[in-house]
Amino acid sequence: MAIKTRKIGIIGAGNVGSHLGLQLAVQGLADEVVFYDTNNDKAVGESLDLMDAVSYQPHHFEAYAGTVADMKDADIIINASGKPRLPGQTRLDMMDGGIATTKEFLPLIEKSGFDGIIISISNPCDIIAEYIQYKLDWPKNKIIGSGTALDSARLQYQLSDQLKINRRSLTAYLLGEHGDSSMIPWSHVTVAGKKLDELLAEKPDLYKMDPKDVILEKVHREGYVENTTKGCTEFGVTSATAELVRAIYHNEHKVLPVSVYLDGPYGVKDSFASVPVKIGKDGVEDIIELHLTEEEQKEFEASIQVLKEHFARALTL
Repeated sequence: MAIKTRKIGIIGAGNVGSHLGLQLAVQGLADEVVFYDTNNDKAVGESLDLMDAVSYQPHHFEAYAGTVADMKDADIIINASGKPRLPGQTRLDMMDGGIATTKEFLPLIEKSGFDGIIISISNPCDIIAEYIQYKLDWPKNKIIGSGTALDSARLQYQLSDQLKINRRSLTAYLLGEHGDSSMIPWSHVTVAGKKLDELLAEKPDLYKMDPKDVILEKVHREGYVENTTKGCTEFGVTSATAELVRAIYHNEHKVLPVSVYLDGPYGVKDSFASVPVKIGKDGVEDIIELHLTEEEQKEFEASIQVLKEHFARALTL
C-alpha cells in the first residue's frame, strides 16, 4: 500500500510565507512544502534556510523552491502573497495590489490541475478569498480565508490579560471582516461556559476590564502597532493558519473563526466573512450560526456591507 505524504504549496516566500513554512516544520504538520515566489531567489533562500533547521526538528521535512505546477498533487495551497501593510494603511487599502497578484497565480493553479483546499492569508483577506472562489468557481467548502482567527486571538489576549484568566478558558470571537469593521458578539463571550457579562456582574471586584468599545479598539489597533514597530505581522497569523491546517489534516471537526462563503446563515447572501466554522478533512463542514442580539446583528451587517462594496470594486480591477 502506498503511503501518501502531506504536501503543501505556499505562494509567497516573504515574512508570512517563510514563517508559515517554519511552523509547518516545527509542528510536524507537513512532510513536504513547495515555495513559489515571483522572486525565485527568495524562495530558494527561504527553502535552504528551512532545510538547515531540519536536523534539529523532531520530524523529517522537505522544503524547496518550485512552481505552481509542482503543487498539482499538494493537499493544500496557501496564498501568502503580497507585501506587508504600510504605516497608516488599512487592509482594504491593499486590495488593488492583492487582486493584481491573485490574478497572476490563479491561472497557474487552474492549469496545474490542483484540486485540493486553498487557504488564503493575503490581505484584504475576505476579499481575496472571495475573489479566488469567484474566479475558480470551486466547491464552497474548499476555499477558506484565515479571517478573524488572528483578530480573535488578539481579543483573547486582551481579555486574558485584563481578567487574569488563561485564554484557553475563554471563548471569544470576532465576526465579519478581518479588519476595522469586525465586531465582537459579546453575548457569546464565555469563561468556562459562563457568560462574561454574568461573571462581571456577579464579581465586579475580582474581574475588571476596559469598556467593551475600548477593547475592540485595542484589538483593531494591534495590527497597526505591529506593522509600525516591526514592519509586518507573522507569528500570530501563521500560528492561526497552522491550526487551520492541523484541523484539516487531522479531521478534527474543530470550530475556528475563519472567512468562508455565506449564503443564508446570519442573513448574509453571497459574501465571504468570518464566523465560527467547523473544519475537517474536506475543509468547511458546517457554519455555526450564533443568535446575535439586535445591536450585534446591526454591527455584523455593517461589516458585511463594507465587504460587499469592496468586493464589487475588486471585480472591476
